[in-house]
Amino acid sequence: MNIRFYILVFSSILAGVVYFWAGNNTTLLVQTYALLSVTFLYFTLLASPVARIFIFLPYRGLYLKARRALGVSAFLFALLHSYFAFFNVIGGFEGLQFLSGNYLLGVIIGTINLIILSLMAATASEVMVAKLTYPKWKLLHRFVYLVAILVVVHATIMGSHFADLSGIIPRVFYTLAAILLVLEVIRLYRFLKSRG
Repeated sequence: MNIRFYILVFSSILAGVVYFWAGNNTTLLVQTYALLSVTFLYFTLLASPVARIFIFLPYRGLYLKARRALGVSAFLFALLHSYFAFFNVIGGFEGLQFLSGNYLLGVIIGTINLIILSLMAATASEVMVAKLTYPKWKLLHRFVYLVAILVVVHATIMGSHFADLSGIIPRVFYTLAAILLVLEVIRLYRFLKSRG
């Protein structure tokens, strides 16, 4: 079963469905693409700790194999989010001059995230793993953790839903981030204990 292919096809179709569903509502389009990007990034990051901690779960190997396609999908939705936010909401390069310092910082952080995700998506194939060599490829793909941190900062600065942190979206967002952090700490602890 080529799980990566199916995930990429699903993501491409979903991107088109969202575009037509949102219609002329650019804000809804930008927010939905952002939510989808974060969701796919979350499931990308969740793969390793879930597979290593919950060894009794079926299809762990399939989930791990799907991780690259999930990451590429996160990039796809981040790219669409960035494009529509930059050109339709901000107003392109001319609109940058009208942004406050905080929002400009949010745009810079978003751009850094997009660059990192672009590099990771461009190197997600076996051919690129072989060209880069596995240690260099792995080092590059570890930057996904920096992206995760910067996504939290970017969402907090730019996200309209994050103006009130007691709202449902911020609470779910930060709860899921905390769960991921706990699982990563458990995974790191077990790894260090096995080495010790």
